[in-house]
Amino acid sequence: MKRSALWILGGLLVAGTAQAQPAQIQPLRPSGAENLSRNLSRLASNPRDVDALIGAGEAAIDMDDTRAAAGFFARADAIQPNNGRVKAGLGRVALKAQNPAEALRLFDQATRLGFGEATLLGDRGLARDMTGDQAGAQQDYQAALKRAPADPDLIYRYAASLGISGQVDAAEKVLQPLLYKSDRVAWRYRAFILAMNNKQADARKIASQTLPAQLASALTPYMEKMPYLTPAQKAAAVHFGHFPTSVGTSLAAATPKAAPAPAPMAAPAPRSTPAPAQAVPSTAGRPAMPVPRAPTQQPGRPSFTATPSPPQPSATVARPVPANPAPSTFAQTSTETRPAQVQGPPAPLSAPVARPAVSPAPQNPPSAATPAPTSAPTPQPPAVAPAPRPQPNPEATRTLADIIHAIDVPASERQVSVAAVDLSEVEALQAARRAERQAAADKAKKAAAAAKEKADAAAKAKAKAEADAKAKKAAEEKARLAANPARSWVQIGTGADRSALGFTLKSLRRKYDDVKPQDGWVASWGRTNRLLIGPFASFTRAKAVEAKLKSAGADAFAWQSDAGEVVERLGGK
Repeated sequence: MKRSALWILGGLLVAGTAQAQPAQIQPLRPSGAENLSRNLSRLASNPRDVDALIGAGEAAIDMDDTRAAAGFFARADAIQPNNGRVKAGLGRVALKAQNPAEALRLFDQATRLGFGEATLLGDRGLARDMTGDQAGAQQDYQAALKRAPADPDLIYRYAASLGISGQVDAAEKVLQPLLYKSDRVAWRYRAFILAMNNKQADARKIASQTLPAQLASALTPYMEKMPYLTPAQKAAAVHFGHFPTSVGTSLAAATPKAAPAPAPMAAPAPRSTPAPAQAVPSTAGRPAMPVPRAPTQQPGRPSFTATPSPPQPSATVARPVPANPAPSTFAQTSTETRPAQVQGPPAPLSAPVARPAVSPAPQNPPSAATPAPTSAPTPQPPAVAPAPRPQPNPEATRTLADIIHAIDVPASERQVSVAAVDLSEVEALQAARRAERQAAADKAKKAAAAAKEKADAAAKAKAKAEADAKAKKAAEEKARLAANPARSWVQIGTGADRSALGFTLKSLRRKYDDVKPQDGWVASWGRTNRLLIGPFASFTRAKAVEAKLKSAGADAFAWQSDAGEVVERLGGK
């Protein structure tokens, strides 16, 4: 339950005026309020009582009054900056204000200052979840559940963390004891876990079966966006109802709200004569609780002035769903009755405890015999009521926090006994999942190795084939060059028909004596063929034969073939 700072100070006044108003100090309040009132009474006598400041801060946290808790712990930290319990309290305040990085820093300071780590495990796990460290969060939750296996908040947080990291089966195993007891909060967590893992049909089915139709319908668009959130954004959405403004390829980071700045420490002031206090309507038959009005400073000493107001009838004030809550709105699981809030800044803790003076009721009420006034009152013109201002459609401005806040969980379900979580079963599921992942990784590794081996063999075979082909080509080229070295010849004719060149050679042999002893050869020359004689030992020798044939009237000239150029024998002599 949330309590304003004025309500807290009102509790202090009630605790200090037992003899003045015995009818106003017996409200049925939660243990957190009683603890807060007891510590505030101690602070009224000694504002620098660190133990009382810590106790008041812890009580304010239990009552979800983050602003008051921040003030108490900040004052304690100013007095004793090396107190681990104070750092732990400041860390819880930072976590309530959705500043997980600052909470983790303060928790670390608390443990280094000697504060017991065991009491921080649940909150530190939530802070780690909100920074995306699901592995570290789950270690903290497991250790915390070993100490308190039936704590429902730890069970919700652990299951949500498993769901954020994709371990849907393990998350469901953690929630099973609560699901079997029809714990509606556990069912809602299960729906969000399924939604964030893109099991939308199952999530919508659970929402439609466990929530009113209107709320189930309102949650659907948020569930559809859950798979696209980062792990830190999923934690903020599930635990605090904080959803990013844009979702998709460009994700908006969940911006935590910083803890409120504490009020400055005021010096103790002397006690003064109390002034009357205004009563606040009570809840569920609770007597009215006095709240101090603003003090008016008089020269020489402080005093309080107030205008007495008639007592208000008791009323139960239902907590409304805000149309546009602040980002730090915490998701609630039920609609509560709470005292009406009175706006205004809280008085400093160092102010004196004012004892409210209540105006006594009239002892002699007017009777029928009392004479009426002789003059009639002057008639006044009727007051014109202002036109109502148009209000926005609340359905169009509801956020995820609003929707979760409106879910009503019956008291019977909130008070049901919780069965302990069997961590061994969860660990077995996690071990099985790790084994499956390892087996899949081993299989993929073997497949990759086989594929690499096959590729290497293919590459090796291809390289060998290319090398063999190259060697064969080199050998063929070597053989071709060996069979056809560069040589010197004398060309004595040309012709396309090689058989005809044979008859030409016979004719030239009969006509020229220098042709007669030589062998005939043929070499390709474009579209025709060369008719050659030789080969000669040197090009000089070929030139000498050329000269003799030309002197005899033959058409001849010396020619040298390149290495590898094919020159074939034409025929016999």
